Amino acid sequence: MKQFEYRVEDIQFQLKANNDFSAVMEEKLNFLGKDGWELAGVNGTVFYFKKEVK
Repeated sequence: MKQFEYRVEDIQFQLKANNDFSAVMEEKLNFLGKDGWELAGVNGTVFYFKKEVK
């Protein structure tokens, strides 16, 4: 049976006038994804991630 560990991130950031929301979010999500975290759900600014325990 697979087992998972979970991570909760309240992702809030202030965008400067020259920042693109999509690019900033993509960078943050890719950073977590490279460490094996998979996005499992979103509720407002709270993002839920899971990673299989090996």
